Amino acid sequence: MIVEGKSLVVRGARKSAARLRMINPFRSLFKEIEFETLAYCNRKCNYCPNVDYERFGAEENFFMKEDVFITLIDQLVDLEFEGELAPHLYGEPMADPRLAKWVTHVRKQLPSSKVKIVTNGDFLDRESYTELIDAGVDYFVVSKHAEKFKRGFSELYDKLGKEEKEKRFTIRDFIVDYSEDQAMMNNRGGEVSLENLSTKKPPVNCVYATYPVINVFGDLILCCQDYKNNYVFGNVMETHLRDLWYDPDNLELRKRIFQSHFDLEICQNCLM
Repeated sequence: MIVEGKSLVVRGARKSAARLRMINPFRSLFKEIEFETLAYCNRKCNYCPNVDYERFGAEENFFMKEDVFITLIDQLVDLEFEGELAPHLYGEPMADPRLAKWVTHVRKQLPSSKVKIVTNGDFLDRESYTELIDAGVDYFVVSKHAEKFKRGFSELYDKLGKEEKEKRFTIRDFIVDYSEDQAMMNNRGGEVSLENLSTKKPPVNCVYATYPVINVFGDLILCCQDYKNNYVFGNVMETHLRDLWYDPDNLELRKRIFQSHFDLEICQNCLM
């Protein structure tokens, strides 16, 4: 009960600080961006909306077109972006054969940025790891969705030294978490049902509203929880990302979400 009380106090303090604008991540340019190079994922996990819904249907719609990618990176150059890029959303980025080539382009155009690969590890082995590190990937977040990783990744990881593991990898064991307390799980804006939903709460200082998420078509969507892309704020092929992001309506909505004013249905349903 004491821990719960502290939690309520901390949540209340953070909410008040945001509403008083003592905490305001929108004063400067966003520090990270996610963009979806492909929408396909080879896994169908019970705790992900991918399990029973295919977002874009036809295979040709799975892949981001190269001109969209080039345009997006050019716009980040214009913005003098120096944060973290993560080429993923609900697809498996390492299923994209263009990944190393595109990472090379990112590093050339945005040398002060960092590249993070979030992956299930199924396509990650010694060869692909070396290729991506050489291309400029900084580190990997590997999600475990089965009792064991695939042989390729297991052999790679087991042979790495402690220093390289700490520098290059974060491992998140979702399969254990899902079977136990589901501490890492959220309901994806109401798209996923969890057994321990009663322990989840609406977000406070929601970080997901503070950076852009770009889908395969080049649309700026609300956040990474917007699985069905129900909230689109424009397209980078039609409007510069600078103008999309700094549009007064876009920023005001995101500030309100950060302050725990949930005007949208997806936010009202979101539990973490």
